[in-house]
Amino acid sequence: MKTNPKLKEALQNADYFIEQLKAMDDKKLSKHIDLFRQQQQMALAQGKPEVYELLYEYERQTVIARVEKLGC
Repeated sequence: MKTNPKLKEALQNADYFIEQLKAMDDKKLSKHIDLFRQQQQMALAQGKPEVYELLYEYERQTVIARVEKLGC
């Protein structure tokens, strides 16, 4: 599989992105997670695993931001 430059960027800058996400309202973060999950399903249905991987990473970072924001 070829390297996805956006996924590489998301992984390299995960800490920065998570800090940015923590500044968002919890409702907005929740909506982002729901949207990422819907888009992941579409990516799988369309046979686009590289898109799924990127969306999964975005979702993961958003979940981490929510958990850290709660102080867990």
